[in-house]
Amino acid sequence: MNTARSILVVASIVSGLSLGSTPGSAERNRERPHFSLFDIFDRPKKRPSYDYWNRKRNYETVDEYFNRNGRKKAKRKRLAAPVRTIEEKPEPPLVYLPEKLEILKAANLTEAQPSGDLPASIHTEIKSKKSAIRVTADEGKALIGFYRENGFRPLWVSHQGLGERGRSLLRLFESAADDGMVPEDYIPPSLTLFDDELTSGDKPVNLLARLDLELSALALRYARHASGGRLLPNRLTKYYDIVPETVDLATAMTALLRSPDPAGYLRSLQPDHPTYAALKRTLAELKELKNEERSGMIAPGKRVAAGQDDPRIALMRRHLALLGYGEADVLPGEETVLDDILSERLKTFQTDARIKPTGTLDAATILALNSRTGAPGIARITYNMERLRWLPKNLGQRYVFVNQASYSLQVVDAGREIWRSNVIVGKTNSQTVAFSDKMETIVFNPSWGVPPSIMKNEMLPKLRRDPGYLDRIGYRVVTGSGKIVHSRSINWWKYKDGKVPYLILQPPGDDNALGEVKFLFPNAHSIYMHDTPTRELFKKSVRALSHGCVRVENPRRFAEILLGVDSADIAARIDAGVSQDTPVTNETYVHLAYFTAWPAADGRILFYDDIYGRDERMGRAFSTIAVASR
Repeated sequence: MNTARSILVVASIVSGLSLGSTPGSAERNRERPHFSLFDIFDRPKKRPSYDYWNRKRNYETVDEYFNRNGRKKAKRKRLAAPVRTIEEKPEPPLVYLPEKLEILKAANLTEAQPSGDLPASIHTEIKSKKSAIRVTADEGKALIGFYRENGFRPLWVSHQGLGERGRSLLRLFESAADDGMVPEDYIPPSLTLFDDELTSGDKPVNLLARLDLELSALALRYARHASGGRLLPNRLTKYYDIVPETVDLATAMTALLRSPDPAGYLRSLQPDHPTYAALKRTLAELKELKNEERSGMIAPGKRVAAGQDDPRIALMRRHLALLGYGEADVLPGEETVLDDILSERLKTFQTDARIKPTGTLDAATILALNSRTGAPGIARITYNMERLRWLPKNLGQRYVFVNQASYSLQVVDAGREIWRSNVIVGKTNSQTVAFSDKMETIVFNPSWGVPPSIMKNEMLPKLRRDPGYLDRIGYRVVTGSGKIVHSRSINWWKYKDGKVPYLILQPPGDDNALGEVKFLFPNAHSIYMHDTPTRELFKKSVRALSHGCVRVENPRRFAEILLGVDSADIAARIDAGVSQDTPVTNETYVHLAYFTAWPAADGRILFYDDIYGRDERMGRAFSTIAVASR
């Protein structure tokens, strides 16, 4: 009877446990994607493109983990030397490498020089080795291919000079700053200003031919920047895994040829997300304020309480109105008074800015307002408009959107937010990666597979002194064939290189590092979302506390929404006490993003701390490409 009972117990454990990429203290290693115990010899086909198992992480020791979670550990002698931990190195300073530009030339043109002086001049210009037109390799290929297919006929000029289609392009380029771009990036080399005299009247044919090529090259540059951004996100930080959906350049050239409004076509390549429109409006208002008020910054000075009069209050009103905190209009003569209504608006702003909501104009409030307006605010809005160009053009009918900088998660269905939750994201030295994927599986009562690095650096020293250590703390040691063995039966001294041929599992339970449920969207970074036993951390205002994975404050409700079931169904799955995988059949995309400015539903523009320093990196990258383009 006892033997039969033991077999049943072992069988239930084997069938109930699941191995996989799991965090908490486990998440610190961002383990491999989830697989069942019976997949040991039949690994999933979807594998990471590179291995994170050997990346250095800052682990808490196993003893620290169980102390934190309240499990009583057995007494034993202290090791002579402390257990060695592995620390993730900070990301090195950015050295941004812009896209390589090369001279536009096609020395191997096989076509004979076409008839007509303008086509002939364009043909000659393309073959020239002294062209001042600089393009990326892809731009050059698209540009040369287009002119070859169209007999080298001009697209923007005639013998009378630049046509209206070309002039509309120059007007668009000149207004590029409205979209957070740099007009100087799009000035043709033949011109010194957008309204240079070369654009009108009879000019030498060779200059007109060169101008036509320059405008086509710059139209492609604008198309690429508008559709996919001016920066390459994956060169900014290792924590970006983003490939923007840039317009096909050959398609763009054809559209420019056929469109009656080529400038309108290029303008349509900018993001059509409502957030982009809101940020663009705010950018225009910030620039207007800056021009009218010189710097647009509120000067430091004495604290101003409700009911008091101060000249700076008039500018503060404009700052708040611009950021969506009410209107700036007030009765004549009261512009400089901090009245009760304005004081309440100020409290709302202070709460959003995570400073003490006093309703007074004090030093902290001035700092917060100035960082959101003037030159700093303009830069931050520009950075986030650029990030919007990196998002997929179609986020999905139903998707989960995590903004790491705001520590928040949204579920959006048919363009409408249906649920929101607080989250915990990675620490600065183990940041959550930004990428997009698709939700696939929810695991109830997940187990935790101990990563090799923790086994080597933390557990092995203990097991050599105390072979029964894993048995006492409730972990399971599983052989390659799926057999569970006692840790005390193993000679741990055999594995001097740290490579242990066993799977070490923490079974599901109240103190499991992953809590009750985890959410899998398999990816190259082994990042996922999950519950946590340390839910008190959600009370913190700064929640960059994990080692890369995303902890969700209310995972049960999240599971209900993703599966379309009620709370009783979720409770039953968890109460069963065994690990089970449930596929997410309602197609749901996942976007892990990073935005330090984002509009609220009521129109307020909310700014968030740059917790990972990615705004700073973008600023450096923009400076680099500005220097490189000179």
